[in-house]
Amino acid sequence: MYESLGHIQLKTGERVEMGLVRGPDLGWAERVEKLLGHKGEIWNWQNAGVLRQETGVEARFYLLHRQGQPFANIATFTHRGVGHFGHVWTNPEDRRQGAASQLMGAQMAHFRQEGGRALFLGTGFDSAPYHIYRSHGFVGLEEKSGNMEYYAGEKAQFEAEYFARGPVEIQDVSWIHWPSSAALFLGDFPGAVRCAPLRLFSRASTEGPFLPLVRGEEQRGEKGEKPRARVLFQTTSQAVVGLSIWDWDPLWPATCLVDVYCHPDFWEEGRALLADLALPQAERYVAYSDPGCLEKGEVLRAAGFRPAGRHPRRVALDRARTRLADVSVWERG
Repeated sequence: MYESLGHIQLKTGERVEMGLVRGPDLGWAERVEKLLGHKGEIWNWQNAGVLRQETGVEARFYLLHRQGQPFANIATFTHRGVGHFGHVWTNPEDRRQGAASQLMGAQMAHFRQEGGRALFLGTGFDSAPYHIYRSHGFVGLEEKSGNMEYYAGEKAQFEAEYFARGPVEIQDVSWIHWPSSAALFLGDFPGAVRCAPLRLFSRASTEGPFLPLVRGEEQRGEKGEKPRARVLFQTTSQAVVGLSIWDWDPLWPATCLVDVYCHPDFWEEGRALLADLALPQAERYVAYSDPGCLEKGEVLRAAGFRPAGRHPRRVALDRARTRLADVSVWERG
């Protein structure tokens, strides 16, 4: 569905229309896909998905266009007002005309008006885009990290409500878990080894890594195969509060890499989350943890894993790499 948001004037004096395309929208799908086609294969799949089918994701493409031909875009992908900010693009011939800055000002105001709660993005630390985003209210997560966060209200209040103890379900991975997972994996919570199969260590964004998982789980379902990931979902706040997953170890044959991570207030359900994961037949199963998250070790031990070694100072606890943690190796035959 398209909604006009008025007009803006570029530095050239030209007035262009600003509009919002809410996915799914078959009338605008091809034009938006063409504008963002440079993003790459997995992103093209993602854009086509939210533009051409009902996914449950609140997909909003904020556009500047001339008579229906878009030349600039900013997108948000959220669930219940929480999720990813991205796909910032202006065609090269239209840059340095104030398009992106005006579009973002309108987009952020609209996000707040519609009850948006939190947005997360990734960019180059201390880059020009980093400072543009900061001027619109985004804050860097930590020194030398290009990951940034924005809260319409107080961060502490958001996290208290979003991650409040409440009813949970173990669910198949679906589209809505893509934006909903951002707050957990970018959160300042214990645990540096958060999801080894998805290469999520310390405070890392799920914006890119979660998409192949969503697509892969859809394909497994179509083939009648068992899922390789399970999500712990707080059904009141609609927050992802835990994830269990397996993948084949990229180094060792016949070895299954297993992982589980939960919000600190939901490790009580971690055993059930890991037990619900249908593991394939393998010669051995391997998992990793770090001393900052003892609860994870307890969950792995309860699942039959035993300590098998330790890698000293193996994972950074912050992007500036000022603190390094040991990584414990767990195995199950």
